Amino acid sequence: MARWVRWTLGIVAALVVAAAVLWWTPTSDYVILPGVTENLNRIVNVQSALGNLPSGKMLMVAVDIEPANLFYYLIGKYTPYGEIIPAQELLGSTGNEQQYQQVNMQLMTESHLDAKVAALRQLGYSAKETGQGVYVYSAEKNTPAAGRLKPNDVIVAVNGTPVPVAQDLLNFMGHVTPGQKVTLKVLRDKKDISVSVGTIKSTQLKNHAMLGVLIATYKPNWIIPLKINIKTGDISGPSAGMMFSLSIIDHLRPQFDLTHGQTIAGTGTIDANGNVGAIGGIKEKVVTVYDAGARIFLVPKGDYADAIQEAKAIGISQKMRIIPVGTLAQAVAALEHH
Repeated sequence: MARWVRWTLGIVAALVVAAAVLWWTPTSDYVILPGVTENLNRIVNVQSALGNLPSGKMLMVAVDIEPANLFYYLIGKYTPYGEIIPAQELLGSTGNEQQYQQVNMQLMTESHLDAKVAALRQLGYSAKETGQGVYVYSAEKNTPAAGRLKPNDVIVAVNGTPVPVAQDLLNFMGHVTPGQKVTLKVLRDKKDISVSVGTIKSTQLKNHAMLGVLIATYKPNWIIPLKINIKTGDISGPSAGMMFSLSIIDHLRPQFDLTHGQTIAGTGTIDANGNVGAIGGIKEKVVTVYDAGARIFLVPKGDYADAIQEAKAIGISQKMRIIPVGTLAQAVAALEHH
């Protein structure tokens, strides 16, 4: 009896030591694990919807990303329920987790606005973009802008004409003859300067001139006709954008209930034009939404193959319908059909 007790205690002690080693041994990687879902009926509020709520649930989904101790590393490496990602790949060149979180919170805020605009446009409402100029990401080699415009420049006027949003600059260049020079008013290092830049024939837009810069609207905003609130708390990142748009649409057209009383989940970024973009953590999201009771899962086309592969790996490919979409209009049509 005493020998059996000693063996038992020895085994328990060994297991405790092993568990402690696994838990307290850090690695240089991060692990993506299944996370949580949130019912968008509690997150999205549309003032003009007069209290109409979908008959079913629409779920957004978030994954859990943690520094990988050895225990989590083994789960991510050798099971279908997690995924290992190198710190540099996740955090970028700065390797700063706090900055990574700040960027993702900003992306979530931007996704709120893009989702509102995309949803309202899908329903035929107008939305007007505003901004404070045209931000220059980079100037392409062997173009007139190379050496004349720099990253972080903000173009605020062309030949005296204000260009508050990127589309204004594109529209102006449609009236410029390729080869003609233009004078730009540029904000650089908090100073207004004048820059003369030549033009060449656009490689993308017919009958347009171009400078040769990668641009976006600086400090963009949108003027929309309805008051819509989206409250996501500490959840960050842009991957719920498509689902925000679908929830807004479902609130504003109760006569065409998109949920049909079911639990619908989805993931994918959205831009103001309704294009759905790929996301990270799709395998873990398959697990999360299935455990939450969803049996229809909308995913970006670029993530569809990985989502199907994960569903097969965990044995649920016949139990949950995974639908690939590339635009908000396709997502709406898919729900109306199913």
